[in-house]
Amino acid sequence: MDNNYFYDCYEDEDEDYEATDYLYRPKKQNSRKSLAPVFVYLILLNHSSPRNHLKQSTILDMLASYPYEVNIERKALGRIIHGLADSGLGIFSSKKDGCWFDEYSESCWAA
Repeated sequence: MDNNYFYDCYEDEDEDYEATDYLYRPKKQNSRKSLAPVFVYLILLNHSSPRNHLKQSTILDMLASYPYEVNIERKALGRIIHGLADSGLGIFSSKKDGCWFDEYSESCWAA
């Protein structure tokens, strides 16, 4: 088959192939869900204390509302909280009591 015929067929159409190709290319972008650990940390930092613990349901409600507007699953939130608690940033969690930020804990200043 002659390639000239193939190219001639495409030249006859009015469609912009660059634009069509752009529509089907995978798009790499950060979603708001990728910022969920930062948002959870900010929520705990601003809304919790050793006397005011937050339950996962409360954190999920805060994440879903403005300004965060992120919907994540409960299990994903549990993993995020566990990771923050292990990071030494002053986040503590208890299955019974919830989680909280303690700015006076030694783990905040251990670095």
